[in-house]
Amino acid sequence: MFVRGDATRHPSFFLFITEYLSQFLMFRKSTAILLLLAIMSGPAMAQHDESAATPSATTAKAGNNKADDTFPGSLFPRTPVATWSVGLIGGIDNNHHVINVSYATDMKYTDRSGITAGVAASYNPTGWFSLHTGIALVQKNYRMDRDNRYVSFIYTESTNNYLLMPLTAQISLGRAFRVCGIFGGYVGYWYSGHREGMSLSVPSLVTNSTELNAFDNDYVFDSRRDNRFDAGWVFGVALRYALLHKVDLSAELRWYYGVTDMQKSYMSVMNPRYNTTRTIQFGVSYWL
Repeated sequence: MFVRGDATRHPSFFLFITEYLSQFLMFRKSTAILLLLAIMSGPAMAQHDESAATPSATTAKAGNNKADDTFPGSLFPRTPVATWSVGLIGGIDNNHHVINVSYATDMKYTDRSGITAGVAASYNPTGWFSLHTGIALVQKNYRMDRDNRYVSFIYTESTNNYLLMPLTAQISLGRAFRVCGIFGGYVGYWYSGHREGMSLSVPSLVTNSTELNAFDNDYVFDSRRDNRFDAGWVFGVALRYALLHKVDLSAELRWYYGVTDMQKSYMSVMNPRYNTTRTIQFGVSYWL
């Protein structure tokens, strides 16, 4: 359940982690600059607050230490304890469909883009650690082409709409501007699909000829074949900015690593199908 089956045919969970880390390190230069700015801004903000504070404000702050859950060091944000937030997210995604085509070597699967949108909620027990969840539409699309000169015109573009509910933990560095690491899991439901493309009909017994057939229709689910339950892991990084006292803006880069096969075991010999989906999403949240 926690890793993909048939490790000899499909990339393992640990190989995915290695790939994810290598892609994450591509952002090391920009992340280092952001962290340096966060370190430099911490003492400056503290000095400004200290010089501007009046004796009465200082006394009030001393009496309200419970609302300031700052982790030791200027890197970690000052956020009230046990704070909830709600918000909206939206963006684009790109899905990679994983399947072993076996003997059908002329079947080529390519990534396709889609959209993602939803609602989000978070719970912040401390200023540097938070839990996040929500409901999001994520499209896991792909395209199949026949790489054969005799049937190169055959293709299928698959659009798959999923409702996902992620549950992630995030660790933040920074104050007004924060860099966050994301790790967790998700469950989902494949609620609709669409197919568009070109196919070749079976030779007719009467005319002994084949015909090209264009199709563009909604996907019809088969309860014996299709596994509509989805689950997997979530990894990512996020940038958050406190625009106003109770309003945050965010930009996130996420990887949804699916571990459930899109098909049920309805045949003795099968080729599992998995999805790995990358999303770039932007959001706005309001602190309650």
